[in-house]
Amino acid sequence: MDQKPFDVAQAKQWLKGQRVAQEIIKRERVRFLLSLTPEKSLAIHLALWQANYNIRKEPSFVLLRMRQCIERWAKKVEANQ
Repeated sequence: MDQKPFDVAQAKQWLKGQRVAQEIIKRERVRFLLSLTPEKSLAIHLALWQANYNIRKEPSFVLLRMRQCIERWAKKVEANQ
């Protein structure tokens, strides 16, 4: 299996896309929450609580670690150029 060399530009583009996506998700979350009535908000809260839902405020641990690893790798490669 051929392994492609690490592409710093592509990694930076991926990181930029992740940041943009995170900002869009944040704005959409705020817009959605502001649109809720107190009754609807309570109904959602109770439904999630009954389902033992663990509310996340950040992306998954795996995605965060992937972002950190690629960012560190890109910095190392860039420093060696």
